[in-house]
Amino acid sequence: MQTDEFLEAIQKGNLLKVNQLLETNPVLANSKAKDGTSVIVHALYHGQRDIAEAITTKKTELDIFEASTLGKLDRTKSLIDRSPSLASAYSSDGFALVALTAYLGQKETTEYLIGKGADVNAVARNTTGFTALTGAVANNHTEIAKLLVKRGAQVNYRYEGGFSPLMEASENGNVELVNFLLANGADPNAKTGDGKSPMSFAKEKNHVDVVEALKKHGAL
Repeated sequence: MQTDEFLEAIQKGNLLKVNQLLETNPVLANSKAKDGTSVIVHALYHGQRDIAEAITTKKTELDIFEASTLGKLDRTKSLIDRSPSLASAYSSDGFALVALTAYLGQKETTEYLIGKGADVNAVARNTTGFTALTGAVANNHTEIAKLLVKRGAQVNYRYEGGFSPLMEASENGNVELVNFLLANGADPNAKTGDGKSPMSFAKEKNHVDVVEALKKHGAL
């Protein structure tokens, strides 16, 4: 099937192939990935921003997930003005819209959605348990993570076997975010279900500056 070929080209980052398929069959721009997400969001999941933009040129309208995750704020505002409940929408694969925009680095859109009533602590309706904060931290979007915490995101939220945002930031070696989370009440000695702590993750990755930051806040 051509849809499968299209999805494979997206996942491989083959922009030339994507453009060729779109020229032959522009309707592919409206197709869905196997999890029900649009091919534009699917491309963004795979870090293929240029492909997502190429697909956009073949669409007459973007839906709320496409517009928000691409950072098309005017379109996002237009859709939410017409249907305010969209600010709290969930994607077909179970993620809150605000979590997707945070994960994909769209700070302005994330801030707008919160202002329109999106729950900053909305939990994914799938096995990940992701929130906007966990998404922002996972992709090292430090400024978005700071925004979320200032807007009430739970710094000690636990997901996926007891993992916390501080553990993620420690594993990633993001000392700025580690210090920020600690300053805002993150537990330096929290443990996963298998006994790992933020310090464990930092040491495993040899993030010396993170280890020092954790020690200053009483991490063991």
